[in-house]
Amino acid sequence: MRNSKTLNILLLNALDIYGGGEFFVYQLAKLLTQKGHKVWVSCRKDNIIYSKCIEEGIGVFPVDYPEHSGKSDLWKNSRILGKFIKENKIDIVHSNTNYDRTAGAFAAKFAGVKHVSNVHSFHSISHNLTHWYRNKFLIHHFMVDGVCTKDLLINEDKIDPAKITLLHLGLDPELNKKDPETGKLIRKEFGVKDEEILIGNVARMVPFKGQEYLIRAYPDVLKAFPESKLMIVGDGELSDMLHKLAEELGVSERTIFPGFRSDIKSMYSAFDIYAHTSVEGGGETFPYAMLHALAQELPMVITRVGDMPAMVEDGVNGFVLNDKDVKSISEKLMLLCDDKKLRFEMGKKSFELMLRKFTVDIMAANIEKVYSKILS
Repeated sequence: MRNSKTLNILLLNALDIYGGGEFFVYQLAKLLTQKGHKVWVSCRKDNIIYSKCIEEGIGVFPVDYPEHSGKSDLWKNSRILGKFIKENKIDIVHSNTNYDRTAGAFAAKFAGVKHVSNVHSFHSISHNLTHWYRNKFLIHHFMVDGVCTKDLLINEDKIDPAKITLLHLGLDPELNKKDPETGKLIRKEFGVKDEEILIGNVARMVPFKGQEYLIRAYPDVLKAFPESKLMIVGDGELSDMLHKLAEELGVSERTIFPGFRSDIKSMYSAFDIYAHTSVEGGGETFPYAMLHALAQELPMVITRVGDMPAMVEDGVNGFVLNDKDVKSISEKLMLLCDDKKLRFEMGKKSFELMLRKFTVDIMAANIEKVYSKILS
């Protein structure tokens, strides 16, 4: 085994979207490179990860991962990955989505190296006999973002608990801290006055992110605090529906939809309050969006879904509510709108919580421990 301080690592991500799991791969590649490892990222050329890694000088190995694939594509890509692993003397393969979890597992087996996998969503990962075989014999260790996912893998997928490590995600507090000046620029861009209270949400516009319930909660907030505005950052399949809902509820003039933004840090710096109202059943586990809110010293109103409550101590740095509870969402948002001191105090507690539990240094050290464990 090569010294754990100088590993050759292949990170896999087969998706064509750029969400939290993809940000995880990109951020981890940067961290491991900074720690002296040689890292490659295998992804689609049309994913933002590809261009970001090139900009950072991180090795990339593009593979034509299909959006919808049959076994022929799977085995073809497994052979392509296996050849790359052998040629580059990879020590460990680290997969992140269900497709590359399978392709990477067989590739690693073919090349005779270890394979670990992150599970980023609250869904079963065993849908057929191939998955069962892969999970039992071809993945040496699993890392999960939340307790709920660990329990699911144990109880539903029958994976040995000894093969699973709970590993919360993290951010660099310095790179993601609040920047009042860029926040002012964003507020100016969207016509948000200094005295107006801006409630923010950042997420893909898909059903399980629950923006519908945040918009339904907003009319009562706006009635009580006409100087407030709501900003929902992101895009997705529900974009048209959410725009129409805001119109139907009479809040469209005070609701801002910037679409997808690459300057995420700036967007958070413009917020006064952060709300994340995900719903059960869609696979939400541990969204990076909430980590950004912690880093930006924001008070938070969230729902009790997945491991989201791990990032909010109820009544300390925000409020934890049942999903779809529109009335409670309204009440807690109004409480924060009405008390600037409370917003400030809870925001400070958010940042303190991040420093204690959710930094990149903590995350990277725990991942290296898993690598060391399975390689020893």
